[in-house]
Amino acid sequence: MVEQSSSHQVSDSLGKVSQSSFADKVKSKTPALFAVWLLVTVLAPHQDLYKAFFHGILIPTVLILLFARRAGINWRDPFLLVSLAFFAYASISTFVVGFGPMSEHVRAFRWGVEITFGLLALYIWMPHVVKSPRWWAYLFLWCALFGALAAVIMFVFYFDLRGRLTGLGALHNPIQAGSILLVYFAIGHLLLASVRSGFTKGDKALLGASLASVCLAVLLSESRAPIGAMVVYLMYLGVLVLVKASDMRSFLAVSVVSAVVAWIVVALYGGDAYVQQLLSRGASYRLEIWAGYLQYPPASWWLGFGAGTPPDVLTAAEAYWIPNGVPVTHAHNLFIGTLVETGIVGLCFLATMIGLVVRSIVISHAGMEEKVGLFALLGLVFMLTLTGSHTVISSIKAVWLFLWVPVVFILFWSDRDRLTRSASETG
Repeated sequence: MVEQSSSHQVSDSLGKVSQSSFADKVKSKTPALFAVWLLVTVLAPHQDLYKAFFHGILIPTVLILLFARRAGINWRDPFLLVSLAFFAYASISTFVVGFGPMSEHVRAFRWGVEITFGLLALYIWMPHVVKSPRWWAYLFLWCALFGALAAVIMFVFYFDLRGRLTGLGALHNPIQAGSILLVYFAIGHLLLASVRSGFTKGDKALLGASLASVCLAVLLSESRAPIGAMVVYLMYLGVLVLVKASDMRSFLAVSVVSAVVAWIVVALYGGDAYVQQLLSRGASYRLEIWAGYLQYPPASWWLGFGAGTPPDVLTAAEAYWIPNGVPVTHAHNLFIGTLVETGIVGLCFLATMIGLVVRSIVISHAGMEEKVGLFALLGLVFMLTLTGSHTVISSIKAVWLFLWVPVVFILFWSDRDRLTRSASETG
C-alpha cells in the first residue's frame, strides 16, 4: 500500500511538472503569437484572417494560461473589474429589456464573451510590450508602414484610384483602415520616443516613411473622421518637435512630410475635386441617426433598448428613419450608442472606464512629455470612435485595433514602473 501511494504521488507530481512545463512553453511563445497577429491585421490576404487567427490560436492560448495559472493577470485591476462587470451587465440585460429577434440577443451575449477573452488577451500581451518597448515600437511602425504602402499600391495600381482606399486584413474598410494605421503609428512613435533620448538616422527614416505613408493612406481613404484626427495629431507632433528639438530640423521634417503628402493628393485629384468629394457625402446621415435615437428613446433610460435590439425594430425606424430614407445599422456614436443600448447604467460604466484611463495617466510616474503623448493617443481614440463606433462591446472587429489596443496600452504603459519592478523581482 505504501509503495502504491508513493507511485501515485510520483505520477501526480510528474503530471503537474509536465503541465507546468507545457504552460511555460506556451507563455514563452505568447509575444511571438501577438506579433504575428499584429502583422496579420494589416497584411493578411483575406479580411477575416486576423479574426480566425485570434479565435483559433490566441483564445486557446489564453485558456491554457488561465487554467495553468500562468496568465499573470492582476485580477484586482480596477479597469479590468469595471470592464468585465460592464460586459456581463450588457450581455445579460439584453435578454430582459431587449426586443426583436432572439438571435440578436444571443449574438450580443456572444459579443460579451468574445470581448472578455479579447480584454484578457490584451492584459496578457501588454506586459511584454512594456518589457521590450523598443522592439514593439519598431513592429508597430513597420506594421503602419507596410499596411499603408500595401493599401496605397492596391488603390493606385489595382483599383486605378477608383472609389476610396482600402487595404489588406482589417484595413478592408476605408474608415477603419485610416483609424488603425493612425493608432499603430502613434503607439510606435510614443514607444520609440520614450525609450530613446534621441532618434538615430534609421529611426528618423522609419518614422518619416511610416508617417508619410499613413498620412497618404488616410487622405486617399477620404474618411473624414480619420482625416480630422490625423490633422490634429500632426499639429501635436509639430508642437512636440518644435518644443523638444534644439533646432528647427525636426519641425521642418514633419512640415515637409505633410506638404509632400498633400501635394501628392492634389496632383492625383486636384485640390477642388478632392474637397468636393469630401463634402459631397454631407454628414452621412449621422445627424438624422442621432436624432432618431434621441427623439424616440427607450422605455427606460436607465437600462436602454438592450445591446441586442436591432435598429430596424425600433419605433424610430418606422416613424423617422424609413420615411426619411435614412439607412441605419447602428448609432455611429460611442456615447449615444452606449446610452440607448445599455442605458444610463451602461453609460456610467463607460464613464468610469474612461475616468480610470485618465487617472492612470495623471498618477503615473512618467514625465510631462510622456503624459502629453498618452493623452494625445487617448484623444486620437476619442476622435476615431466619436462617429464610427457605437459600443466597446463587440466580437473581434477592427474597433478592437483602434480602441481596445491603445486603451490597454495606455493603462499598462502608465503603470510600467511597477510592472518593470515586479518583473525584476520575479526574475
